[in-house]
Amino acid sequence: MDEIIYDLLLKSPLGFALLGTLRFRVVFDEPAAGRGIGDVAALLTATLERPFITMNAQDLEGSIAVQFLTGPRPLPGAGRIFSFDMTPLPLNALLSAGDATRQLFLQFSFLDATHIGGGMLWQPGSPQQMKFSLLGTQRPFGMPADVSQ
Repeated sequence: MDEIIYDLLLKSPLGFALLGTLRFRVVFDEPAAGRGIGDVAALLTATLERPFITMNAQDLEGSIAVQFLTGPRPLPGAGRIFSFDMTPLPLNALLSAGDATRQLFLQFSFLDATHIGGGMLWQPGSPQQMKFSLLGTQRPFGMPADVSQ
């Protein structure tokens, strides 16, 4: 199971509070065998010798379900996640989901190892849009997907 699941609390400027679920996984470009644990001293030395900071961008795929907005089925989406080599957590993530009639754009940052914060833009139609602030708490790994709060 390589999927990360967050329980979301969304709040609009008008005071609407909605609950939702975000599921995603990072799609790595290199095979898993190539990503091993290296010698920490060698990695630190190599990092200190670099005159620049490397930013990584990885593909992200997942889905978001907010019962009131998306209906009974989650909207599949794709996006990018950005991180630096020297930080343990990713910096930022962007996800877009939906189709031409209902679009959803999500941006979030990692507050700590188990919490995210950000915003969501929901466009049920062309001239209409709803903005939400977002807080998320990660579900423990190995928790069944059908268990709700």
